[in-house]
This record gives sequence, structure tokens and C-alpha cells, in this order.
Amino acid sequence: MFFYAPAMTSIESNRSALTKESAFRIFKALIFLILMINLFYYLLEDVTAYLYLAPGSTLFDVLESFAVTIDYVAWMVLIVLFEMETSAQARDQLVGTRKWVIAGLTVGCYVVLVYAAYGYAAGLGDAYNFAPIESETVCELTDGHFAYLNTQARPIELTKHNCAVIEESEVFKSPTDNLIATHFNLLALQKLAWIDVINSNAWLLVVLLFQIEVSLQLAKKLTKRRLIATKAAKGIAYLALLGCAIYWTVYSAFIDSWDAWLWLLAFLLIDLNLLGLNESQNQRASRDVVAG
Repeated sequence: MFFYAPAMTSIESNRSALTKESAFRIFKALIFLILMINLFYYLLEDVTAYLYLAPGSTLFDVLESFAVTIDYVAWMVLIVLFEMETSAQARDQLVGTRKWVIAGLTVGCYVVLVYAAYGYAAGLGDAYNFAPIESETVCELTDGHFAYLNTQARPIELTKHNCAVIEESEVFKSPTDNLIATHFNLLALQKLAWIDVINSNAWLLVVLLFQIEVSLQLAKKLTKRRLIATKAAKGIAYLALLGCAIYWTVYSAFIDSWDAWLWLLAFLLIDLNLLGLNESQNQRASRDVVAG
């Protein structure tokens, strides 16, 4: 029994490591699944926004109404690509044609994300272009397929039952959509538009730093000093994202804050992937040196 004890300890240790690794994978898969569910929710919201486009809207206006969905799909594809590139098991299979397909998809996602960031900036401009209208005429718009923005900047169908309440306030109309808002709700829209711009640009910085880390990792040039530098820069971006998540938690709809926290968690999990991959490569290099 004395001679077999070390072997049993080693087996138990390996089983414990496998159990932790399996739990980590299941947890990541659960997070990705919830993000997919959120995607369908935002798609429904964008379809609602599309239905309230003003007649004669341009293709750009249509794309802007689906900006959140397009942005979300790109993020879902990108985080799967990051998972593949930072997972030791999946990364070993990224060779030949697969490697170039991954590179092409990554570039395509970046193009969409930059465009989405531009769309959020355009939405910020639109939020400041609402024009005042006579509040007494609000109920006349109930036959024109209009909506009003609530305190969370979400469109609610304008009906004869709710227009009377809006008539008692200062009212503004969107320049591009069949949307109206009270002065108070318009301020909420403008604040949320600023948060969208800050959030989108902070995420662009995060993925840029991720791409630098992954590229250096694949080239085996991700030194400890470089990793510390990218983590420090990424930490600043995460602070901005944390501030946006807190703002949505306090002032916006539950789905916005819930989604923001989920994305922060998802990318932190990818960060753990990268740290684990870097550690395993360092250990492998150390063993090679000792063996040599």
C-alpha cells in the first residue's frame, strides 16, 4: 500500500483537474447559450424599431435600425473565434485552410464592429436632432403608426389611450423615425446614446488588445512584460465597460444590464483561456529546456 499511495494521489489529482476543466467548459457554454438567447431578444427589438421607420427611409436608415442585431452577431462570431484561438485543444486544429478562414471571419467581424460603432455615433447625433412639435397635435399621430419613447428609451405604440398623458408635456419628434418623446425621456435617450458610444469604443479597444495578445501568443512572443502591458491597457477599457454596465443597471432596462454583465464575464473567461495557454506553453518550454 505504501508504494501505491503516490500513484493514487497522482490519479486523484488528474481527476480533480479534469473535473475542474469540464466544469469550466460547461460554464462557458452556458454563458454563450444565454448570449444567444439575448441575441433573439434584441432582434425582436430591432424588428420593432424597423416597423416605426418613416416612409421613404434609406437603406442606411434600415441598417441603422438593425444596428444592435448586426453588432451582436459579429460579437458572437468573434467571441467564438477568440475561444478557438485561446483554447489549447481547439488551437491545435487551426492549421491550413481553417487558419485562413478564421482570419477572414475575424477581419469581417472587425469591419462590422467598426461600422456598428459608427452607427452608435450616428444614433447619438439623431438623439440631439429631435425637433419640438405642438403637444396638442400628439393624439393626431395615433393614426400614423407612431410610437413614443418611454423612460428607458424604448418605443411604445402611441394610442388614443396614452397620447393624452403625453400631451401634457413638451414633446419632440425624431428626424428619421416615427418616434416622439417627452423632454424628460429625450434626455434619457441622449444619456443612453452616450453610453452606447462609450461602450462600443471601449469594446473595440478590448478586442484590439485581445487580437494583439493572441497574435503574439501564436508567434510565441507574448512575454510576461508584454502581457502585463496589454492587461493594464485592457483594465482601463474594462473600467469604462464596468461604468456602462453599472449605468444600465441603475437607469436602463434589465436586459441591457444583464447583457452587459454577461459580456464582461464572457471576455474574462477568454482572458483565463489566454492565461492558461500562456502558462502551459511556458511549462512546456521549461520541460524542453530541462530535457535538452
